[in-house]
Amino acid sequence: MRLLGVFAWSVVEDAMHRKVFYIILALTVLMIFLIPLLPSAQVGVQLDLMREAALGLTTIMAFVLAIIMGGTSIARDAEQRTIYNIISKPVQRWQYYLGKFLGIMLVLVITLALIFIVIGVFVLAKFRVFDPGLAKALFTIFLEASILTSLTMMASVYLSPLVCVFVGILFYVVAHVKGGYLYDAMNNGNPIARIGAGFLYYILPNLERFNINETIAHGESVFRVGLLDLILLTLMAAAFTGIFLYLGIFLFSRRDL
Repeated sequence: MRLLGVFAWSVVEDAMHRKVFYIILALTVLMIFLIPLLPSAQVGVQLDLMREAALGLTTIMAFVLAIIMGGTSIARDAEQRTIYNIISKPVQRWQYYLGKFLGIMLVLVITLALIFIVIGVFVLAKFRVFDPGLAKALFTIFLEASILTSLTMMASVYLSPLVCVFVGILFYVVAHVKGGYLYDAMNNGNPIARIGAGFLYYILPNLERFNINETIAHGESVFRVGLLDLILLTLMAAAFTGIFLYLGIFLFSRRDL
């Protein structure tokens, strides 16, 4: 456990020294503050628009951090040759790999906590509304990011960081549209397209289930996101994250370094 903590904290320290982390975080915060300046923000329910746009920006931020850090963490150590010093010591490869993943998760937790404070304070100051329900949306954003991180880390064992980013983007898009386009493709088109769509439909997670931003932004007026819903989403994320982590550790343990 101590080694996992050491590797995890090294990822946090590395993120603190990378300009891209601060750029992504600063741009997200800046764009959240600029939301009320949009022309459409003067029409309709401004509070709902503010929350939905802020959560949308946070989703993009978590997505970008997940695929960049997941796809470059191991490659960065290999480029700096620190990975060779680590694996030459009495350290199991799975400890290194899992520690890296936990470190990225910790960075995401810290970042999302900061965004929660920013959005919460901003909404409270502008609309005089304290909205703890935002934490539900940020939690599901974190769950989705954990799946993306585990996938891109698995891909990074043998693929370059640029290819890993592409894989992460492709996975994100396909897993979000599977409920609509893939389902339609399964029931229409030529046999080859139906087989391919069916394979992707049943093997990929439905990431759209984690998108509760609109529901939370509108105060859960249509339906309430309860504890059971969050537990089911957590189990779903844990299952796919666990599968990708297991495959990643399996591949990494057999890679020549």
